[in-house]
Amino acid sequence: MIQAHISVSTQPNEVGPVAVLEFWVQALISQHLWYREQPILFLMDHLCKAAFQLMQEDCIQKLLYQQHKNALGYHCDRSLLSSLVNWIVAGNITPSFVEGLATPTQVWFAWTVLNMESIFEEDSQLRRVIEGELVINSAFTPDQALKKAQTQLKLPIVPSLQRLLIYRWAHQALVTPSDHPLLPLIWQKFFLLYLHRPGPQYGLPIDGCIGRRFFQSPAHISLLKEMKRRLTEVADFHHAASKALRVPAEGSEGLPESQSGTPGYLTSPELHKELVRLFNVYILWLEDENFQKGDTYIPSLPKHYDIHRLAKVMQNQQGCSLLSIDPAPGWDLGTSKS
Repeated sequence: MIQAHISVSTQPNEVGPVAVLEFWVQALISQHLWYREQPILFLMDHLCKAAFQLMQEDCIQKLLYQQHKNALGYHCDRSLLSSLVNWIVAGNITPSFVEGLATPTQVWFAWTVLNMESIFEEDSQLRRVIEGELVINSAFTPDQALKKAQTQLKLPIVPSLQRLLIYRWAHQALVTPSDHPLLPLIWQKFFLLYLHRPGPQYGLPIDGCIGRRFFQSPAHISLLKEMKRRLTEVADFHHAASKALRVPAEGSEGLPESQSGTPGYLTSPELHKELVRLFNVYILWLEDENFQKGDTYIPSLPKHYDIHRLAKVMQNQQGCSLLSIDPAPGWDLGTSKS
C-alpha cells in the first residue's frame, strides 16, 4: 500500500513523493520507542529505499534529525537533561535509531540514519574539533579528543565514542550482505573519514590520514583486521559470481525479479567484475599504511590504487562515481545526494 501510494504520487498533477514520504515517516516515528519495533523498522527500511531511489533522502533525514537532537537533550528542560547526562555517565551509550553497533537487515534504514547522524557531527562541529585535537595533540586518544571537544564546543551531550561515525560506518560495512546495493557506498563513507588528511586546515603540515589515530587501541586494531577479512570475503563473493551465470544472493538484497519471473539474483558478470576491482582497491587502501603516513604524493602511487578515486576520497568529494560501468537495476550507486 505504501509503495503504491509513493508510485501514484510521482505521476503528473499528484502531490509528489516528498509529501507522501514525509506523511508515512511522521506517522511511524510518532510511536513511542518506534525504533525498537521490528514491523516499524521493516516499513522504514522500505521508505528509506524508496527515498534513495527517488533521490529524496533529505526529507526523511530532516525528520529524523530533529528527533535525534531531542534524544541528545537539545530541546528538553534541565531536569530531563540532568537525568540523561547521569544515565550516560553511568556507562550507557548515547541513543541511536540504529541500536547496537549496526544492522544486517534494515540496511537502507541504517544508511539514512548514519547519514543523518553524520550531518549532526558536522553541524555541531564535533568531527572538526575531534580531528583538530588529534592533529594538534599527538598523544591524545580519540576519547580524550571527544571530551576536549565537548568542553570546547559547550555541548550538553556528545555521542559516546562508539557512536562516532568513523566507527559506525566501519561496523555497518562489516554486517551488510555482500550483494546489497549500498555496500560499496557504505565502504566509501568509511574511507571518506578514514583517509581524510586534515592537517592544513589547522595550519599544520599534512601528517597523514587521520583514520589511523582512531584505530590504535587493541579493540580497534582487531576491528581493522576484521574489516580487511570482510573486504576479502566480499571480493571473493563477487569473483565467484562473475564466473557463474546465476548466483543466489548471499543476503537480503539481490536484483529485483525480472518480468520473466527470474528470482532476485545478481546476473551481470561485468558488474561483478567491476565490484571485484572496487573491493580489491579498498583492500589496498586499508592495508597499505605507507601512503596513509606523511605527505604522500598520490599521483606517484601505482595505478592499481585507483589514484583518481583515491584523490577524490581524500579530498572528501562524496559524490564521486564508484563504478566505471552502468550498474544493473537495483545497483543505483553514486546517485545519492547524501
